[in-house]
Amino acid sequence: MAVVATLADVTDTDPVELDPLHSTVDADELDALVHVRNGTNGDTHVAFTHEGHAITVHSYGVITITPEHELTVGKHERGREDDV
Repeated sequence: MAVVATLADVTDTDPVELDPLHSTVDADELDALVHVRNGTNGDTHVAFTHEGHAITVHSYGVITITPEHELTVGKHERGREDDV
């Protein structure tokens, strides 16, 4: 639910209008990832794309969402810097 709510907020879209998350990733497994975290094991995360956004869910509960086009621009810009 947190991923859908966050994505809806980022995209300024009603959550009901988004494609179901289960069409991309197993939501039960994502939920288990966050609930099973043991503080001594460090971070585990899952990264996937949904609705044109790169989404990373960390075991400590943080969700990052980046539009895919921003990732492409970032890679292109880094590539140009490497060539200089």
